[in-house]
Amino acid sequence: MLGALLIAASVLAQDAPEALPDASVGTTRGITGTISVQVDSGTIRARPDLALDDPLLVRIAQIRELEGGGAIYDLEYMGTTAGVHDLRDVLVFADGSPIDNLDPIEVVIASHLGIDSPVDLDMTATPPSSLRGGYLFWLTVLAIVWLLVPMVIIARRMMQRPPVLTPPAPPPTLADQLRPLVRAAAQGELDVDAQARLELLLHKHWQRELALDMKPHEVLAALRTHSEAGPLVRAIESWLHNPRGQNPTPGEISELLAPYDSIPAHEAT
Repeated sequence: MLGALLIAASVLAQDAPEALPDASVGTTRGITGTISVQVDSGTIRARPDLALDDPLLVRIAQIRELEGGGAIYDLEYMGTTAGVHDLRDVLVFADGSPIDNLDPIEVVIASHLGIDSPVDLDMTATPPSSLRGGYLFWLTVLAIVWLLVPMVIIARRMMQRPPVLTPPAPPPTLADQLRPLVRAAAQGELDVDAQARLELLLHKHWQRELALDMKPHEVLAALRTHSEAGPLVRAIESWLHNPRGQNPTPGEISELLAPYDSIPAHEAT
């Protein structure tokens, strides 16, 4: 089948005229012409209702994306009726809407024969009898492939899903810093260094929050009776003095750390 397609393509290439005296952008009837069109937004495709006997056929040979947006479409077209044609008549956007907002895309289909001749390929010599009977069949196959390839490309582009962007992790809070230290205190596993870090984090936060100008032991006494700081401070003191006491649940620890959930993490230095 591939060999037959190549033979048909060779016959078409040999039959093409050398020049088009009356068309700057155009071709001869029955011969494929090319033109490039820039589309700033949207995706265009050939009209899905085009038939092989329509006066003008078009397909998208290549799509070249532009860095600033939009794309350049390399179009291939073939006409059977001589005259000036606007490719906008055989193109639509991907959703099927017309492309009337684009500038005219005019091409000229020239002819060297009478209007009753099907295509200008009739000017060539009569092909061998072994090829003549299958010419229309292979021309039909080529036209179908010519139209299907860009439709598959456009369908794959439309089915591609945009990548899922993972949101960045939220910044750590003071509650995140305190939680492992508080859990260790509740379980009686808080060493001297960890206890010093826990006290420093609490003192620094509440001295800044309450503008306390006191000595460390005075700050601790003030925090013990404070409405927000007091519950956690009293619980830590209870755990440190009675390490075999009741072991709090994760929910109870989270409730004690609630006032610190929205506070950005501090440097304990």
